[in-house]
This record gives sequence, C-alpha cells and structure tokens, in this order.
Amino acid sequence: MKLLDCTYTEVKELLKENKNLIIPVGTCEQHGPHLPLNNDILCAEYFAEELSKATGCLVAPTINYGVNLPCDRSFTGTTSISKDTLRRMIIEIIDWWRHQGFLKFFIITFHGDPFHIYALSDISDDIYIIEPYEIDYSGILEKQTTMRHSCEAETSVSLYLYPEKVRTSLIEEQDIVFEDFREYLFHEKCEKPDGYIGCLGYPKSATIEKGKILVEKMIERTIKEYRKITLEN
Repeated sequence: MKLLDCTYTEVKELLKENKNLIIPVGTCEQHGPHLPLNNDILCAEYFAEELSKATGCLVAPTINYGVNLPCDRSFTGTTSISKDTLRRMIIEIIDWWRHQGFLKFFIITFHGDPFHIYALSDISDDIYIIEPYEIDYSGILEKQTTMRHSCEAETSVSLYLYPEKVRTSLIEEQDIVFEDFREYLFHEKCEKPDGYIGCLGYPKSATIEKGKILVEKMIERTIKEYRKITLEN
C-alpha cells in the first residue's frame, strides 16, 4: 500500500498495525540504447510493492534521483546528485516520519553505484538498506556470473517486469571487463570510456524466462532480509 494514497488519519491508524516504512530509491540513469532512464526506479518500486504485500508495510514516495557515474554525464537525460545530498535527503525526510511514530525504515534500491550505496548505508540504527539484486546467479545466466549494467541479468529482469519498455531491436553489446572499468566505477575517471555505449555485459542473451527466475529470487531475498532485520532488531 502506498503512503501517498492514504489520508493522514488513515496513516495514523495503519501505524497501529505496522510501524515500519519502505522507501524506494531509484535514479535517473542511462541504461544503454534499449532500457529506459527510469529502469532502476521501476525496479525499486516493484520490489518495494512486493515487500509491502508480504509484510503490510506502507511504501513511501520514491526518491527518483541517486548517485551516478561521472562518465555517464554525456548520456543525454542522465543526471545525478552527490552522495552527501542523497544522504541528507534521506535523513531529513525520515526525521519527520520518525517523529510521527514510524520505527524502522527499509530502503529498497536497484542501483549499485558504490557511492550511491555508501550514501544509503549506515545512516542510523533504524534505517536499513536492501539490495534485491544481491543474489546468487549461478546456473541462470549464460555469459555472466553476476549483475552488471543493462546486461544479460538486468535486461532479463526488465523483459519479465515490463517487456513493453525494452527496445529489443536496439540492443547492442560492447562489454568492458571489470578491471578496465574499475576506475570509472569508483569515480576515479570521469570521461566516457572509448566505445562505451552504456552497457556492461551481454544483454543479447537476456530472456523473459531468465528474468522470471531472477525476479523470484530477488523477491525472496528482499523479504528474507526484511524478516532477518526485524527479528534481530
């Protein structure tokens, strides 16, 4: 259930049943020629809704901006905020909700930029981050062993969740191995790498069937992490 769909009196009543709040955090980021700029927003919202269905938590409005790679600056439409801005936004928004009676806050993000994750991590004892994509990919993918970017895994997830948004005829592959991309990933280099089209990995190998398996595993991980946190804290 979405927080924004409720009146303030309804939220007050719902708080008597569940004092936890889910906060999807996306980003406005290029995903190669074939996936939309809001890919990570859509995925964060999807897994937030699945967690809400399983737990009864309300889902807060999505934060649509995050920390992106400096080398993505030249991809039209992509934009970024600093890690300090993102962290401060989370702190200030939650401060009001905490005052109103919410006890635990679960950030759901589908964006793996290391500085984005850093900004959302270890903010306070009542704020937790869950990354649905942190699963075991063994035996599912053909050409990859983990999630990369606009890749076999991410494109498979997108094909399963919203096939109408995937421009399958525009899929291209121009992989850059991790060691060659590492300095860009950690924001040490800001120019666009030669030949980089916004994809890392092999999106041409993506399928709806792989996406279904991945999504089911990601939902399972998301719910399991939530339950683990609530039991331990």
